[in-house]
Amino acid sequence: MELHILEHSLKVASIEKDGIQICTHGLIKLAFLASKTRCKFFSLTETPEDYTIIVDEEGFKELPQSEHISVADATWLALNVVPGGGNASNSQPIGVTKIAKSVIAPLADHNISVFMLSTYQTDFILVPEENIQSVIGALRTKSTAQ
Repeated sequence: MELHILEHSLKVASIEKDGIQICTHGLIKLAFLASKTRCKFFSLTETPEDYTIIVDEEGFKELPQSEHISVADATWLALNVVPGGGNASNSQPIGVTKIAKSVIAPLADHNISVFMLSTYQTDFILVPEENIQSVIGALRTKSTAQ
């Protein structure tokens, strides 16, 4: 398993259910008209309570400022989990247990918060951008200890 740090700084925000209509234009542009934006990372998840959006800083500019949107203070970087060091799109899933043991546990041991995002083809572990050197150090220590 390899981890690749994506080059994009990410924002995580919550959009209230009542406020989604305010964001519709920007969300449609991000989801379906990607060639009209410079956004390179976009994820939208709906829960019964709200919508969570994870988007790079360029994509974040597509959303209006609104009292219906709460933005996390931290800026995040995404670690892309690649099984066996191969191409992520051709790889078989690793599974949460291996990721938790190999990546998340060492970061937790160093008091580093994570935000996990999984898709059908790949897994991302988001870490606070301000902690990236600690993240690299913790994972390097873990890999040399094996």
